Amino acid sequence: MSSRIRRSALFGAAVLLATPAAAHAAPATATTTGVLQQTVADTFGAGPDRVRTTVRTDGGATVDVPGGLAEGITPGVGVTLTRRADGTVSGLARRTGIAAGTSPVSGTHHLVFVPVHGSAGTDPATLPTAADFTTVTASVDRYYDTVTGGAVRFTVDRVLAPQKLTATGCDTAALENAARDAAGAVTQDRFHHLVVYYPYDATCGFAGLAYVGGQFVWLNGYKTTQVLGHELGHNLGLWHSDGYHCYAEPARQTPVPLSANCTVEGYADPWDIMGSRATGELTAAHLDQLGLLGDGGTQPAAAGRRVVLAPLSGGTGLRQLTVTAGTRTYYLEYRDGGRLDQPYARSGTGLAVRFTDTTLDSGYAHDHQLVSYHPEDGTITLKPGEGWNDPGGALSIRTGVATADGLPVTVGGVADTTAPTAFTLTGPAAGASLTSTTSTVTWTPVTDDSTVAAITVLVDGRVAATASGTATATPVAVPDGRHTLQAVATDPYGNASRTPAITVTVDGTAPAGTPAPAAIPRVGAEVTTGGIPVRVAWGLTDANGVARQRIAQDGATYSTLGTSVRQIDATAKPGVKTRWQLAVADRIGHTGTVSGAWTTASLNTRGGTFSGAWRTVSGRSLLGGSEQTSTAKGAAVSYTFTGRAVGLIGTRDSGSGAVDVYVDGAKFGSITLYNGVVSSRRLVYTLVWSGAGKHTVTFVNQATAKHPKMSVDGIVSLS
Repeated sequence: MSSRIRRSALFGAAVLLATPAAAHAAPATATTTGVLQQTVADTFGAGPDRVRTTVRTDGGATVDVPGGLAEGITPGVGVTLTRRADGTVSGLARRTGIAAGTSPVSGTHHLVFVPVHGSAGTDPATLPTAADFTTVTASVDRYYDTVTGGAVRFTVDRVLAPQKLTATGCDTAALENAARDAAGAVTQDRFHHLVVYYPYDATCGFAGLAYVGGQFVWLNGYKTTQVLGHELGHNLGLWHSDGYHCYAEPARQTPVPLSANCTVEGYADPWDIMGSRATGELTAAHLDQLGLLGDGGTQPAAAGRRVVLAPLSGGTGLRQLTVTAGTRTYYLEYRDGGRLDQPYARSGTGLAVRFTDTTLDSGYAHDHQLVSYHPEDGTITLKPGEGWNDPGGALSIRTGVATADGLPVTVGGVADTTAPTAFTLTGPAAGASLTSTTSTVTWTPVTDDSTVAAITVLVDGRVAATASGTATATPVAVPDGRHTLQAVATDPYGNASRTPAITVTVDGTAPAGTPAPAAIPRVGAEVTTGGIPVRVAWGLTDANGVARQRIAQDGATYSTLGTSVRQIDATAKPGVKTRWQLAVADRIGHTGTVSGAWTTASLNTRGGTFSGAWRTVSGRSLLGGSEQTSTAKGAAVSYTFTGRAVGLIGTRDSGSGAVDVYVDGAKFGSITLYNGVVSSRRLVYTLVWSGAGKHTVTFVNQATAKHPKMSVDGIVSLS
């Protein structure tokens, strides 16, 4: 799995076309029966679900279906598909007598693994072995055995020998067809799953892919508990568990549990395997969806009635309350940090609240959204003893003190819509210049009709520190630069008051040199055997401004520069390691030194390896007394070096012409060496890389009729 890849859906399955109707005839339609399929591509990033909806016909073909036609039909259900004469899908309906996708999942699920590889570039011996697949399946089995109380188990039936594919790229249809052909007869029910594994392919854009409520899984180079367990969760019929992030204002500066200014973060459930890579307790909502909460495991909440939720990790008792309010259904569960939740203590213990909402974007419509009750410190749960009011007035919750029996919860009958009292920042002063990156922020006392739960300090709208509700000061880290400070007081019900924002400037360090001084060959300058012309450039920034800078080469005498200068011309002696240093100061007295990396300039007067027709031309103005000249088309000179910059030395005159430049075997560009007057011993072309490496540069003469000449007097490089 990889969070750095954005989610992507897979499209492009074959669309079956009906035979066109005769001219002027009424549009013909045709019906086909099959099973509704939906696949979800999992990158474990933050984007919405990208779902592909298809029907696998009774004849084995796959037909793409607009997602809107499948609304209200559960994946895995038998359907009748209607298509027009031009092949477009015009209708989809559940087949008469087919159940609405409520097949039980309790029992042992059997896996058949089909490892595949391409026609070239992959050694089958590097694919996972049968033992590898057995090991990861055993881990997945232990997870589901634990969270379902033994109701759902997984075992390996077969691991096929590696299969060779002729298809290239991320062709999921070819992978599925190859796996089905290789596996042969596999029982068509919810307890038998085909898993195709193939070496990682970045073009796929996902770590795993699966049919929701189906029996097929794709693994893109991942054989981990989290990925396989997540994809098999889709096969069981589960969708994702996301995070729901809200702010008090449209500018999204102050995080709050719920508001009208919210955004979904895909996969951001820190516990559930249907989130992003965690293997904590499966949510009560997902257990309920699988039919595994049992009698008395869930019930609708009654307004004002206090009930005790058993801990989810206990596996028994009342573990879920549900509340329907408008377009949302809320799911409440108690997480005590036990059993599989132990590694995720930072997410908090207490009441976890999720919801589904029929008005959310279609990319999230199937998912559960997790409310974060303490976004200021990353704690998600409503802690024991806390209460909360939905600012929209649809829901109010109060929790009691947790005991061995569970967490007391009351839904409804709780009202508090009054924010804490107004308060202001008293330090630092607005507009202050601070010389330390740690400051003590102070404010006037705050009160509330219930209690002040916490006071958070925001730096540029982001939480930088959190203090208790009775505090009037806290240390805050404020980085160099110009920043805004603001404090926010909240009560247990989500009501908040904010101080006016102030602006301060922080400068705790000397000017920063980014990048540090570095030399590159200076194009157009004259080269001598004793010195290679270079240009030294750097960056320099400071919150309060640069007051002074001086530069020295190899620790020699410093030369004073203007405060805005960011480059100088200099000379590097061939074969001698050298560097440049800056002595800097800012306007409030911070001083420091910025040192560039050591570099060595190399001069090759022979010019590298020549091919084609060349002749030697002698002259006192040339390096080493001679240079190589060619008027032949295709004549070339190549030079291999290790470094970060290279330059071509040569003579330019009215006969000089076009030259193609190749870098590491690939054409990089073209240059012209024409010059109206003779210019010798000059750097006629330079190339610079961001870092050092081994490279080969090649210059190829194009030798046009009017300008056929190319002259090479040497090559320089910088390490």
